[in-house]
Amino acid sequence: MKHIIQRGLLLMAFVLADRLYFEDNTKLVIEQISTKSTVIIPLADIRKITCDETVGVSEASDATVSLSPNPAHDAFTLRNLEGKENISIYALDGRLVKSMEITGNQSIDISDLPIGLYLVKTQSSTLKMIKL
Repeated sequence: MKHIIQRGLLLMAFVLADRLYFEDNTKLVIEQISTKSTVIIPLADIRKITCDETVGVSEASDATVSLSPNPAHDAFTLRNLEGKENISIYALDGRLVKSMEITGNQSIDISDLPIGLYLVKTQSSTLKMIKL
């Protein structure tokens, strides 16, 4: 797996990183067990992350619910929901950070959440959401 991270004007490439995760919603940690090396990058320094493969979180290929825009700054919308649905937003460490009942294509405010990767769970789907 190859990860390319743009840190300001500097591009960093990691091939076959063993672990790549967000810690405390303030930094990105990249661990490579084979070389016993760890790189920690503050999220404020990261401009863009590109991965050619995603592992660990899967979405059903026939899921009709979609999330846009993604990445999102202040709000996102879930499309193709049926009627009223309860949604939950989880940080990657499993903490529930927001939950609400929404109807249809209602906009969901995330301006109070810190930058990071989140899981948005509806009654029928779990979607990845990147907060910038």
